[in-house]
Amino acid sequence: MNIKKYLFGVMAIALCGLMTSCDTDNIGAKYNPSFQNVSFEVEKASTITTSETTITVPVRVTRSLTSGSYTANYTLTSENEGVFSSPDNGAVTFAEGSGVAYINLVASNLEKGKDYSCKITLSEKDIATADTITKTQVTETIISIHADYNWVAAGTCKFIDFNFADDEENGEAVDGVKIENGEGSNVYRIIDPYRTLYGSSVAAGNITFTQNADGSIQLTNGRHCTVGSYTIYSDNVDYGAYCYVENVGNHYAVNHLLLAGTSLYIGYFEFIWNK
Repeated sequence: MNIKKYLFGVMAIALCGLMTSCDTDNIGAKYNPSFQNVSFEVEKASTITTSETTITVPVRVTRSLTSGSYTANYTLTSENEGVFSSPDNGAVTFAEGSGVAYINLVASNLEKGKDYSCKITLSEKDIATADTITKTQVTETIISIHADYNWVAAGTCKFIDFNFADDEENGEAVDGVKIENGEGSNVYRIIDPYRTLYGSSVAAGNITFTQNADGSIQLTNGRHCTVGSYTIYSDNVDYGAYCYVENVGNHYAVNHLLLAGTSLYIGYFEFIWNK
């Protein structure tokens, strides 16, 4: 499996790793915290995927000083009006001796296929409890939710790849790749096409598209599956000349981009849909 494409975007970024060493001969006395140091665990949590219309997300909050109980305050902000709330009413209490507490974040009125996010921010009073020695406080966190469809079978396809094929003229093909439909919508996805074609060394990942009443389709904008260091990518707004689909009946020729770091390459695959 190889790739032979033309550079389309800007230069890729090279990342360098730094190694550090530890001097075990100069270990000082154990540090005992004297600050509450109320903090979230991470600035941005992994996206939560759900098919429910309402979910409750427990958001972990920590503190360094565990003597006595302590109540921290927070606010919620989101561009998704009427979705996020908390029954805790902006306050979370650490029990005596406990360094962990949880904010109950409720997300409701979730619509299939949409993405939502909410930022939780500590109050100024709690930000002021930061440990000035360790400097480990995280003062806000972002919770992201993807409301997924109920996916149902929608046939199979013959998937023909030209991006990574050794045979650049005819491509590499595999039959029986599953296609699913987001129930009640015009959204479809090709299930693990590259993993099915090239084997388990390729990460699992789907390609999502929408279908119009006339049978034509368009890849959904954004990132799709990844093969090695290349991600199938579509953007018909800024790169419409490179991201489009042509079809004759159920045979679709898909023009797209390949994203590698900060570089874009021209990509192409086909599939024949057996509904």
